[in-house]
Amino acid sequence: MIRILFLVAFLTASLSFAAPASDSEKSRKIELPKTISDSLPWFAVREFSESMVPFTRVHLQKLTQKSERTALVYFATWCIPCRVGVKRLVENYDELKKNNVSVVLVNIGERDEGAIKKWIQKLNASVFTVVIDPFKRLTEGFGLVKENEEISLPKTIVLDSKMKPLFMLSEEGEDWPQVLWAK
Repeated sequence: MIRILFLVAFLTASLSFAAPASDSEKSRKIELPKTISDSLPWFAVREFSESMVPFTRVHLQKLTQKSERTALVYFATWCIPCRVGVKRLVENYDELKKNNVSVVLVNIGERDEGAIKKWIQKLNASVFTVVIDPFKRLTEGFGLVKENEEISLPKTIVLDSKMKPLFMLSEEGEDWPQVLWAK
C-alpha cells in the first residue's frame, strides 16, 4: 500500500513539471492583459551585469527602437521548459539578429543572484540582456498575475519597435523562436 501511494505521489509530482509543448505543437498565443494591451507601464528593475545598472521603461524603449521586435522572455532557474526555450534562443542567436529581434531575459521572483548567474552562464545566455526582478514588478505591474500570485512559466511578451505589445506566448512549440519574427 505504501509503495502504491509513493508511486502515485511520484507520478503526480512528475506531471507537475510538464515539458514544454512538443515539437509537433505550435507556440500558444494568449490574450494580453488589459493593463498592457496598448503600452507598458513604468517600471524599474536591475540589469544583470557586472555593473548592475537600473533597467527601466526608458532603457527598454531605447532597445526596442533599435529592433523590429523585442521579446521579454520570463524565466526562473527552476523552470525546465524555460531552460529548453532559452537554450533554443541561444542556438538561434544569429537568426534572431538577422531578423532584427532583441531578447530580454527577465528573471522573476528569485533573489539568489549566484544561482541566476550560474544558470545564465551554463546556457551561454549572456549574449542577451538579462534583468532580475525579485519583487515581480514586471509581472504584477504588467497585470500578468495579481499581487502575491505565482506566474506560470514560460511566458513571453513580444513588443514592436514603438514598445507596443503585439502578443504574448504561454508555451514554446516547434515554431520557437521563429514565432518571434513571423509576420
